[in-house]
Amino acid sequence: MDKRKIEGYKILIMCEGNDEKTIIDLLLDNNKLIFTREDLIGSTPYHIRQLKHSSIITDLKHYGKEVIIFRIGDKQNDKLKIPSEVKNILSQDRIYKFCTKPEIEILLIINENLLKEFKKSKIKASTFAKENIKYNGKKYDKSTSFYQEYYGNKNINKLIHNIKEYKKIKSNDKNELYLSDLLK
Repeated sequence: MDKRKIEGYKILIMCEGNDEKTIIDLLLDNNKLIFTREDLIGSTPYHIRQLKHSSIITDLKHYGKEVIIFRIGDKQNDKLKIPSEVKNILSQDRIYKFCTKPEIEILLIINENLLKEFKKSKIKASTFAKENIKYNGKKYDKSTSFYQEYYGNKNINKLIHNIKEYKKIKSNDKNELYLSDLLK
């Protein structure tokens, strides 16, 4: 993503799940993205799929200027419904989709060099990760703490490498971007 497209705008980050939110938080905390927390509505990514939460609507209305939306997740087929009270600051043409299909666990699978085995298994990435990935003696359990330990401060470069590798091996739909497009 061209950083110039987002300059001067606040960004609302909507993550499909807690795992995606944790990944974005790790990247933000380590200053690895083309934007900072100061650029975000509420200074945080949100674990939401739709704009139904009154606190986010309140933050958007309080800000009152045009906002860019980044939707991050593996399922990108639902259309974002923009509530009438914020239609003046949100627009469908300023919504960007960052896809992580089949699931965010693909980053762990890439890191563990298990991509061939995963493809042969024909099971969901989350199930494969639960069955095959351990870190510090702990099996992957779909918890935010696992991601924080696995990719925490000492291993942030592994996360960046895995995000870049994902883009090399996956082909998203033409209207879907990659997490690597957000990296510095």
